[in-house]
Amino acid sequence: MYIFILLLLFILLFQVSSSGPEHFQEDHFTKNFELPLRGFFTLVIVYHHLSQYLDNPGPFRVFLEVGILCVAAFFFYSGYGLMKSVLTNQNYFRHFFLRRYIKIFVPFFICNILYLFVYYLTGDRFGLKLSLEYVSGIQLINPQSWYIIVIALFYFVFFVTFRFTRNRIISFFLLGVFQIAFPTYCMVKGPGIYWFQGEWWFNSSSLFFIGILIAQFEKPIMKYTRKWYYPLLLVSAGAFLYFFPKSVQVLDRIEPLLMKEHIFAKEMLGNWICFIWQTLAVINFMIFVFLLTLKIRFTNRILIFLGSRSFELYLIHGLFLEVFRSDKFYIQSDFLYTAAVLLLSLGCASFMYYPFKMISKKLEQYSLQLYK
Repeated sequence: MYIFILLLLFILLFQVSSSGPEHFQEDHFTKNFELPLRGFFTLVIVYHHLSQYLDNPGPFRVFLEVGILCVAAFFFYSGYGLMKSVLTNQNYFRHFFLRRYIKIFVPFFICNILYLFVYYLTGDRFGLKLSLEYVSGIQLINPQSWYIIVIALFYFVFFVTFRFTRNRIISFFLLGVFQIAFPTYCMVKGPGIYWFQGEWWFNSSSLFFIGILIAQFEKPIMKYTRKWYYPLLLVSAGAFLYFFPKSVQVLDRIEPLLMKEHIFAKEMLGNWICFIWQTLAVINFMIFVFLLTLKIRFTNRILIFLGSRSFELYLIHGLFLEVFRSDKFYIQSDFLYTAAVLLLSLGCASFMYYPFKMISKKLEQYSLQLYK
């Protein structure tokens, strides 16, 4: 199993470059800079989910707790990208939902149908009601696709708070209120199989708001960061190495979301303690990544390839995780299981990329014509 970890490190470090001790990456946070990191974080998420399915995780135990860090990066990049687009494009909110929702929901629905079809071929049978719930996403046939629901909600809240409020301070305040209300609502709902039930739905979501703040105040932040770069890098690394293991220890002692509770129940205190520690961990992680990538650029053809197909990889890998560890088709060897999941997930993600892109583009063009 070590070979898969070495492969992951090779993919990250291959052709890595540095700006040198006196210079900084000038294209930091641009789409081309961010794309390879998205690819890497998506692959780590696949490793994270694999670690939960292996009979004997062995060296893969290192990935058991890192999923929250990678998802935090996605929230951060999404928030930053939205705010940056608003600041640089006066007409950005025009057709906002068409452009945003078509790109995420078309692959989402197609993959739901694909999951249902494959499960049917392997012998699973679902009633009409449950099948429709799976296809529509009311109930997730792919548990890993929860992020699509959350980011769609965050897109909507961002649109409402920044589109209809001219005062930017009020917009930030309203979005901040939502960022507190959302985890609170999830905590009250407690554990379950439906939307917003489970700590993963909210435990890294604060980075969406952080990304928006970074975009808004990027110039003064970058000026301060360049001046105090090395002390900040050292402090951020130390803070992350403290808060992340500590957050894992806290979750081992305090079980989050034990039951459905009302907002003032004493059990809610444990939920908030877990959430605060996790929030401190993911914030310090992204600060460290932000500072590290000011000097070091992780980019090569493999990472760019993964980044361009990261959404498809995220959506499809859950199918192979389930099918190859099902009652009908169980791969006994953890090594062969891991290899099969990685190869077929990457292969299918590559195959789906162009059809998904073409279908989404055609639907967007057709929808825009209807509005003319």
